[in-house]
Formats: sequence, C-alpha cells, structure tokens
Amino acid sequence: MPSTRTAEKELRVALRRRARNKSTRSATRTRIKKVESLIRSGNLEAAQAAVKIAISALDKEAEKGVSHKNNAARRKSRLMKKLNTLIKSKGAENKPAG
Repeated sequence: MPSTRTAEKELRVALRRRARNKSTRSATRTRIKKVESLIRSGNLEAAQAAVKIAISALDKEAEKGVSHKNNAARRKSRLMKKLNTLIKSKGAENKPAG
C-alpha cells in the first residue's frame, strides 16, 4: 500500500492507465486473431481488409505507448508475411498447368 499522498495518486493514475492499456491491447489482439483466422480460411479479400485494420491498431497502440514500436513492427511484419504466403498460394492455384 502507498504510504504518501503522492504515492496514492500515482497508484490511482497507474490503475487508470492499466485499464486503458488493457482495452487497447485486447482490441488489437482480437483484430490480429481475426486476420489469422481469415488467412487460415483462405479468404483473401477479407484478409487484406482486416490486415489494414490490424496494422492501424498496432500503430496506434505503439504511438500511445501501450507497446513498444519495435514490438508493433515485428507483429505487423509477421502478419504481412502470413498474408503474402496466402497471396502466393492463391496465385499458384490460378496459374494454368504447363
């Protein structure tokens, strides 16, 4: 427990920040899971749209200081890598055998 008035206030501030960060982090995770499920199902158009939304959420999260900018960059890179794998597999399906 805090022993000074300043420490009490800092605890209140920390709890408010924690609640705000938790909701932001949760929303971002949900968007990422949605993208990954769309990629697994093979829905290219929906996955591309969802990736844009997820990348935006990651950028906002890093900008607010909820996560580190390198963490956000790494997660965006991994998402794009998965999306590009789907795009390549769809391209191989549409090519004529020959």
